[in-house]
Amino acid sequence: MSEPTATFLYAKDGYDTSRPRLMGRHAAGEGFLRGMIRHSGFDRLVALVPQPADAAAFQAQARDLGATMALEAVPEAELHRVSETGCLMLPGPGMAGLAWRRQRFGAAHFSLVGITHTTASHGAMDNIAELLTGPLRPWDALICTSAAVRASVTRLLEGEAAWLAERLGATRFVTPALPVIPLGVDVAALARDEAARADWRQRLGVGPADVVVLHHGRLSFHAKAHPLPMFLGLGRAAAAAPAGARVHLVLSGWFADEVQRGAFQAMAQALCPMLAIHHVDGRLPAVRQQIWSAADAFTLLSDNIQETFGLAPVEAMAAGLPVVATDWDGLRDTVEHRVTGFRIPTLMGGPMADLAARHEAALDSYDSYIGGAAQFTAVDVGATEDAFRALVADAGLRARMGEAGRQRAASLFDWSTVIGQYRALWAELAAIRGAAAPTPGESPRRADPARLFAEYPTRRLGPETRLRLAPGIADAAAAVARLMALVAIPGIAPRRELLPGEDSFRTALRVLDAGPASVAAIVAALPPARARRLARALAWLVKVDVLRMAEEEA
Repeated sequence: MSEPTATFLYAKDGYDTSRPRLMGRHAAGEGFLRGMIRHSGFDRLVALVPQPADAAAFQAQARDLGATMALEAVPEAELHRVSETGCLMLPGPGMAGLAWRRQRFGAAHFSLVGITHTTASHGAMDNIAELLTGPLRPWDALICTSAAVRASVTRLLEGEAAWLAERLGATRFVTPALPVIPLGVDVAALARDEAARADWRQRLGVGPADVVVLHHGRLSFHAKAHPLPMFLGLGRAAAAAPAGARVHLVLSGWFADEVQRGAFQAMAQALCPMLAIHHVDGRLPAVRQQIWSAADAFTLLSDNIQETFGLAPVEAMAAGLPVVATDWDGLRDTVEHRVTGFRIPTLMGGPMADLAARHEAALDSYDSYIGGAAQFTAVDVGATEDAFRALVADAGLRARMGEAGRQRAASLFDWSTVIGQYRALWAELAAIRGAAAPTPGESPRRADPARLFAEYPTRRLGPETRLRLAPGIADAAAAVARLMALVAIPGIAPRRELLPGEDSFRTALRVLDAGPASVAAIVAALPPARARRLARALAWLVKVDVLRMAEEEA
């Protein structure tokens, strides 16, 4: 066995999946610890712990996950001891504070390696921006879990650098490396269990010819994935299912509150009453382990800037399920379109600098900020329906895509591979370290999300973007009637106050009575302030399937 090449910061909060408010970062933390135990090759696993209670929790959790190597908990007050392993792995991007502490006894003592989870919060953005002013070195790294995240991190750093250049005349910036390394999964543990499949399908009342589509994760219309495109697309596919086949949607997750639960139920009843929908508590260990086996396909139509990677679709591929996911952030790296599933195009409206400004002033909460950005991010409903139709109708396609996904997960995302990438990074940083002696109009840290996250969507709504009325909507009057009916449904427009008034919609949509038109033409009749507000809201009209991209006619 080799000596350790990294210590990792362990606080129970970051690794605990038994908590009521289970988040993706907790599942990722537990997975990382399991991966280190099984695939690091270490004969000694070292954790830096902030509190004595964390030391006990680390020992207990590591043993529960099968650790047989020696375990050592180092108090955070003894940070200098990280030099014994050469690298400190952090569960987030907050590296500057530790870099300043490291400076006291020499920056070349060890490397700091952080990782991105959400990058949309004030805390995460501040941590990333501070990489420029903290004493980070070339032998440090911030792991980005997807190419889209690296682009947004780079954009944030560029904005901060521009401000420092203007304010201080700064010309030289030392930044950590920004490697792209995905999150990992335990592929073998997610293999289909036929006994679990039979048991769950019996419990759910699933017939032999029925098709089960699984959505696993936190159930939140403002902070995870708005369910409208899923309900519309899958509901329409269910209505066209082969004779004798019923389509079931299993929502495996948890609601933050009764408002969320009520909104999901209201939307389901209004948009897809024919769809058989089941809710199971995805926080329960038995559910998290077995529910994959009950399904025939998986979906996550993320539209949220809080998302950066999307672990559940990779878990689904490991379980042999075809995936219907959005062409969004890390999902663009993981799901191979038309091979392991379908990536559904997304469209982001903007600008949204007002959302960033209100959040900065504490006038809006973080949930309101990300919910507002999501409201102006559309998922292509037509493409969603087509993807679900194809999978519902063709068991052979489901099997081929599922097997391709399983192979892709095994080759790229199994923890054995991901830990190998970590080890290669640690070695590269050690080599670098060994050669060392002992005017934007907005705050770059609170950038317009439509600009900061520009690489997330398939395309961005611009003046030249051409739109048309969605199929079944005859004219502007029908479009306005449709959108007003939708707005009345709880959760359809969680930030309704950000939408233009009915008169603005009516004035602009009259342009489309004559056929497809550009965004510039649609908003031309409105005063400038109202035109800007209406222009981004056109993305919401695409989101709720009142409008479609004119290119879809091709």
